[in-house]
Amino acid sequence: MKDMTTSTPVTISEKLGWLKHRYWKFGDEENFDDYLMDLYEVDDDGRMTAEPCCDPLTGETKGLMVLGASGNGKTALLKRALRVDSVLTEFKIDQGGNTLFITVPPEATIKKLAEIILEMTGYARVDTKLRAADAWEMARHRFGLVGIKTVVIDECHHILRSGSGRDVLGAIQSLKHIMQSDPGVALVIAGVSSLKDGLLSEASGETYRRFQEIHLSRIYPGSKSAHLFGKNFMKSANTLGVRADADDEWADRILFAEHGQVGRSVALAKEILRDAITRKRDELSLQHAERVFRKSKPGLDMTPFHTAEWDVVKSELTAIGWGQ
Repeated sequence: MKDMTTSTPVTISEKLGWLKHRYWKFGDEENFDDYLMDLYEVDDDGRMTAEPCCDPLTGETKGLMVLGASGNGKTALLKRALRVDSVLTEFKIDQGGNTLFITVPPEATIKKLAEIILEMTGYARVDTKLRAADAWEMARHRFGLVGIKTVVIDECHHILRSGSGRDVLGAIQSLKHIMQSDPGVALVIAGVSSLKDGLLSEASGETYRRFQEIHLSRIYPGSKSAHLFGKNFMKSANTLGVRADADDEWADRILFAEHGQVGRSVALAKEILRDAITRKRDELSLQHAERVFRKSKPGLDMTPFHTAEWDVVKSELTAIGWGQ
């Protein structure tokens, strides 16, 4: 994908494109990259290769589980790795690539996930009568045929939901079988806390033990992540030609509004900037930011963007139980 963040945008469309593709770091990236490196072989210079580490006795590869609440930035973190890593390249049927990125639909069963993998790797005619076990055998075979070395499954907790027509134990075992593919495939799964709970429902725990865990938390006031968020916001505003008064404490207000959840805080911050760009404003105002916020949170008596000193606004919102 073309890097939209390296040059200074001028037109409205260029600015919106730049803003859309801009990734804001929060300090978890280095930690994630470190965990990711453990899944692969390294060359003589100590650089990560695309070849998964494989146990010489069992032939099994390793797994990584990324956990965090909804809105905590898991998807953006995973997508960023594919965008900036020179080793991992997202697979497209017409372009190739060594990493298959899958987002599991909420209603998906384990059989449906196998069918999605088959379709994404170019197997267009999937028999609807195909058994789940057979579909997974074919999916694992496709990895080797098209050169897949890494499988990333986002929203993976969906396949571990219980209910009619679902097979939680079968889903857990299917994840294990990915790491038993020949040739080897590294597996990265991401989801909310129920993903871990689901894996732990397997009595033997043999699938859960194959995964390292990395936990993404919300951004807390005064933290390094909060500082980075503020720096990202102000730098982005400056690049887009929109003045943001530091005295308005933009980062603190946005993080408070979205309870420190990374993904939602970024989305709100970008929407505030987008509003200024599309309406040709060269300066941000709390009044306009409040209007943007109320579009998704109507009916509030007071918001973090109330036009008063932030300490006063925060105290008032805390007193009325904001976020409880």
